[in-house]
Amino acid sequence: MSHRVHTFRSVLVGLVALLLGGLSIALASPAWAHDELIGADPSVNADVGALPAQITMTFSGVLMDEPGATQVVVTDAAGASLTDGEPTLDGTHLTQSLSGSASGPVTVTWRVVSSDGHPVSGQYTFTVQAGPSQTVPPGETTTTQTQTLTATPTSSGDGGVPVFVWVLLGLVVAAALGALVAMLLRKSRATPED
Repeated sequence: MSHRVHTFRSVLVGLVALLLGGLSIALASPAWAHDELIGADPSVNADVGALPAQITMTFSGVLMDEPGATQVVVTDAAGASLTDGEPTLDGTHLTQSLSGSASGPVTVTWRVVSSDGHPVSGQYTFTVQAGPSQTVPPGETTTTQTQTLTATPTSSGDGGVPVFVWVLLGLVVAAALGALVAMLLRKSRATPED
């Protein structure tokens, strides 16, 4: 009988250690999530009346401002570059000046270094509806349609864990710990004192 109790306790301690180890890894995983694009002006899939003088992208965290770490390429439907100069970074906001003219789809390809040190990249498009000779000065908006940001990131790594996973994990861990405490209390009451 004593052998069974020791085996049971060993298995139980092993399971608790495994659960706690898994919990510590799961709680640390949000720190592994890379920053992501959460907004843009012009926005993803927007229709604008003329090519803006600049584009602005907003990220979920402060980006690293190291030489060569930030790259933005903006091209028209024919693949000609509309990028004018180097991008400027201000915390979570990345601004790229544009020059030239465009009509039709404009593609924005970006690469930044996340606050955790990992490179993150992606691409999105917007459409210029006006003739190729018009540009819009900074601060003016000619957006005729704006849609919610749905950029296609091409970063390596996960984009975070859904909330329901955290809730489910918390319930499982709480139930396991509750069962462990109940069994240990029952065993301690059932075992006579030496």
